[in-house]
Amino acid sequence: MPLFLLAACTPREVKPTEAEMDRVEAALAKLPCIGDLSRWERQYLYHPDFFAEEVATASKEGRAPRPSGYDRNVIEVHLREAGFEEFGSGRKSYSNYPPGSLDSDDRKYLIAYGSYDLKGDKLHLAACGPNM
Repeated sequence: MPLFLLAACTPREVKPTEAEMDRVEAALAKLPCIGDLSRWERQYLYHPDFFAEEVATASKEGRAPRPSGYDRNVIEVHLREAGFEEFGSGRKSYSNYPPGSLDSDDRKYLIAYGSYDLKGDKLHLAACGPNM
């Protein structure tokens, strides 16, 4: 009888592509509150979905929850003022929230965040301006 073994596989990272980030940035650059994109540290990720049980467990363990999946039609957009302390210029796509990106912060620098609907080609910013 043949024996079949399945090797443990690392899940493929699911993160926005260069072409998708180009679409988001074309929309961002049109906004007066954004302007020159080189002024920003830009982070992009697909909107993660979470099972309620994982969120509760992660909260008890003091860690970020692991996504159960992703909505690949929605890209989350997180911008911070480049050159302010640890924030650099440039863009990067992520498969999950980067460490520290969800921490609250009362320092005075510029931020912008929201989402981009890939199907509808619509940018929705929740905030764009001072971090206060």
